[in-house]
Amino acid sequence: MNNTDLKQLRRSWLMQGSIPENARLSSLSKPVLNSWQRCLQFGLEANQKSLPENILTGSNLTARVEQRQELIRLVQPNMTYLHSLIAGSGGMVLLADQHGVIVHAIGDSEFVPKADRVLLTKGASWLEQHRGTNAIGTAIVEGGPVVVNGAEHFFETNSFLSCAAAPIFQPDGKVVGVLDISSDSRVFHPHTLGLVKTTVHSIERQLFSQSQNSYAMVVSVAPSPEGISSVINGLIGVSEDGLILGIDRFAMSYLGISDIDIGSLKIQQIVDHSLGRMMDYGKGKMAGNVHQLNTYTGRPLFFSFQFTQLSAFDGNGSSTYEQSIAKVESEPATEAIEENITLRGVSKKVIDKTIAQNKGNISKAARILGVSRTTLYRYLKSSID
Repeated sequence: MNNTDLKQLRRSWLMQGSIPENARLSSLSKPVLNSWQRCLQFGLEANQKSLPENILTGSNLTARVEQRQELIRLVQPNMTYLHSLIAGSGGMVLLADQHGVIVHAIGDSEFVPKADRVLLTKGASWLEQHRGTNAIGTAIVEGGPVVVNGAEHFFETNSFLSCAAAPIFQPDGKVVGVLDISSDSRVFHPHTLGLVKTTVHSIERQLFSQSQNSYAMVVSVAPSPEGISSVINGLIGVSEDGLILGIDRFAMSYLGISDIDIGSLKIQQIVDHSLGRMMDYGKGKMAGNVHQLNTYTGRPLFFSFQFTQLSAFDGNGSSTYEQSIAKVESEPATEAIEENITLRGVSKKVIDKTIAQNKGNISKAARILGVSRTTLYRYLKSSID
């Protein structure tokens, strides 16, 4: 759909008060359609001339940039390289924080004045309620990569832009920023979003690397053994009892989990393998080896395991978690202690889901959760009482 058709569609929609049926069948993306609807709910008008500034300046901008300095230092080399790939095409590489405020920008000199006219500049908020449909604000709402090209922007004053953006996720699933490439729509290239996504993936791996010492073990996962040592390798950070504390987007897609599962699910609830065996794979000569394991949905994937916290393990390579379980198993009368160790941090929702997925088979559910059948029965009884 070209810019002229898009402008006519938008004007028709605003006059009729609903999306024309032919728009639903057009090439207009769902994220853009959803954003247009939100913009109407915000009370925005597509052709309004006076736009809210919503821009930080002076000490307020200085304070915001200082607060984001760690992120900027991490992302800046990636932005510089990304700009070198598009230099001369008339565009900008921008970094916004999780609130949509631009905190760093690198651009071609001939494009900067155009960008300044629509406040595509440091300190400006590009949330949808301030700038209408745009790649930065819409990517934050959609939680994924977005392209907004030409007249897909809600405000007509922004229709000369072509923007591609993707949110940057921390390993705990929280958005820490947004990376964007903006240019004149006349030089839009469909591969621009691919450049943004690849760069964001690299940044997210750097964020994971920074936090990996907070995990007991790092698990790598890929759909093929060769993928383990490639850019499609997914990363998972787990605690001593298998709780997933950090994970990247690739690993999430392979395992079929979402942000809400981070800090709630244990890896042994997803992979059809005991935690003890996975821990063994991360020790000594086994560390880093590739193993084919199935998820509980039956999908075969390839994994490697590596301990990161040697202090969490004794001289024999046994984790404090393993030592606790061994102690519990040698004292049958202390099952309540086992429950505190292995069910700590596991929500009732996760336990119920595990039981449901195994069609009420308590023995199998207990094995997945890493507890004895008696402990799980006791937990269920206490939740009923």
